[in-house]
Amino acid sequence: MRSGSAGAVLLCLCFISSITSIDASLYNSTDDVVILDHTNFTATVHGTENAWVVEFYSSWCGHCIQFAPTWKLFGRDVRDWEHTIKVGVLDCSVDENVPICREHEIMGYPTVKLFAARTTKGDIGSAVPHLTTVEQLGEAVTDFLVEKQKANSGSKSWADLQPYKGTVQTLLESVSGAEWAVLVIDKTKSHTAWALLMDLAGYPSIVVRYKDADQDDVKQFGTAGLPAVMIVSKDGKEEVLNDAGKSRDEMRTAIMKKLMLNREMLGKKTSSVKEDREGAGDGQPEEINKDKLNYGDDLPDTAFTSMERNDQVFMVDIENAVSYAISHEVAQHKVIKGEKLLALQEFLDILVRYLPARPQVHSFLSKFHHYTLNHGNSIEGSKVNEVISSLQNKDSVLPSQQPWVGCAGSEPKYRGYPCGLWTTFHVLTVNSVLQDGAKKFYRPLRTVKAIHGYVKHFFGCSYCSEHFQAMYAEDAESSIKVADDTILWLWRGHNKVNKRLKGDASEDPQHPKQQFPSPGACPSCWQGENFSEREVLTYLKTIYAKGALSFRGTQIIPIPPRNRQEKVQQQLDGYRQHSQVLISHQDNKLSRDQSPQNNGSWSFTNTDISLCVLLYGASTIIIMAVYCSVVIRRKMRRRKFLETYKLPMHFAAQ
Repeated sequence: MRSGSAGAVLLCLCFISSITSIDASLYNSTDDVVILDHTNFTATVHGTENAWVVEFYSSWCGHCIQFAPTWKLFGRDVRDWEHTIKVGVLDCSVDENVPICREHEIMGYPTVKLFAARTTKGDIGSAVPHLTTVEQLGEAVTDFLVEKQKANSGSKSWADLQPYKGTVQTLLESVSGAEWAVLVIDKTKSHTAWALLMDLAGYPSIVVRYKDADQDDVKQFGTAGLPAVMIVSKDGKEEVLNDAGKSRDEMRTAIMKKLMLNREMLGKKTSSVKEDREGAGDGQPEEINKDKLNYGDDLPDTAFTSMERNDQVFMVDIENAVSYAISHEVAQHKVIKGEKLLALQEFLDILVRYLPARPQVHSFLSKFHHYTLNHGNSIEGSKVNEVISSLQNKDSVLPSQQPWVGCAGSEPKYRGYPCGLWTTFHVLTVNSVLQDGAKKFYRPLRTVKAIHGYVKHFFGCSYCSEHFQAMYAEDAESSIKVADDTILWLWRGHNKVNKRLKGDASEDPQHPKQQFPSPGACPSCWQGENFSEREVLTYLKTIYAKGALSFRGTQIIPIPPRNRQEKVQQQLDGYRQHSQVLISHQDNKLSRDQSPQNNGSWSFTNTDISLCVLLYGASTIIIMAVYCSVVIRRKMRRRKFLETYKLPMHFAAQ
């Protein structure tokens, strides 16, 4: 019965997870793209005769949300090119897709990669430079296809993009069953001609090629007359389309009208009915420690206990950001070494020093930091999640993803991780100053420098990362001189980002970008239309201090007892460890015969230990009761024996 209930709960969780994944995706089945994931990427992309152009994106990435409308338009623009190349998308923010993104060395979002025909495992694809228009993307694709054909790395099923050397008459004769031959004549390496050829190559009744204009063509059509379109029918009638226009769309329309072609001849299903659910990016305005909260010491907790503010900061948003950063962003890198490894070590160092994490979370961060310092000169990204699992127990936890609270968006694709990361950065700068700012060894630039290192090497949104790096290079080292400068520099930078992204496609309509703090949140922070930085500093130290963080929404993690109770707990832990040493040999032997999930530690809880103590006490009482009962009964039998045979009492006493 218990197993059935667990199965039902697991099924529900999987169902909810799948729904969340769908809702957060930037694309859906109504778009002219193939949605790829960990279940179909290999079978769909590898070994096919057609090439692929795939956008690797993250659903939380603001620039990906901004780019999504362009990619959708591109997919629609080249939807008739499937005879040669197909358009796909893969969401790297989905945990199950991380190995694919890591294997293809996706270090930032969005990343567009091209894959040739018959690609195999290990081929990471050819990266396309950052392009912003449909036309630029189309040109990059045709350039790739032309080069592959030139190197004999294409496929016979591809449209032939190499320059044609013969006449339009011989072109028709070269393909059996064709009713028309179309020859597009234009200057060398004409993207217009290549794109037009790709548009028409899927129609079975025609053969279409591209010809570099020679001197005779220039003499016949004139430079202004290019590109030119020549058509010949199977009965040998040759014609120049004088009214074809000069753009790709104009020429395609004229040719299809002349030859009476329509898209239904391509044999693809078309539908004018779209699902009610739209993908994101449709062009609408959308978004893009050491102190351990005093746990374990003799001081009372300073954890948040008062009423929440309108601008309340939530621990769950910080834990979500840190968890995603480590288990996803860091783990996605194929190999972490050199400058990247140093950046990771420095970022973990300030998390351990200044993040007011719960004790179990702090313990995990300390262990993971120690691992990065002592593992050697490099860390394989594929091993990071294994390390995360091995470092976790009841006293060391990296919380799994929890529902966002302060950083929740109006839809799953909005806010979330970027918001949580900014929150974490502000908490780090404020608490570094509050904790160590007055000490002689404090280096004001250290915290911001570590944050910059993480953003530079691990933050997935490449566009956002580049802007942050530029902001740091502009004035961070020159303007951060004293402790409070650390807090104010990050605050100014955050407001620069808010100003740049206001009205951007990545903006959540229900949470518009604005300069913070708003006049409503901090009236004293404003002097007319300008900020009072002194008041802003006080405000930031108030809302991001460890005692101001709300724990609403965080997963329940058992809190270890403190003071006297803590000592008792330590003693019980010592007894438990001693017993584990005694049975370790037998336990290791059994673990080799059992499944991997049974190879962990005993993981006794406080309830387990209390039950053991209770049973031990009860057993002792029972044993003593049995012993007393036996002794009393023996004395009774002896007395009865003496009375029966009337032995003298003094003799009996002897």
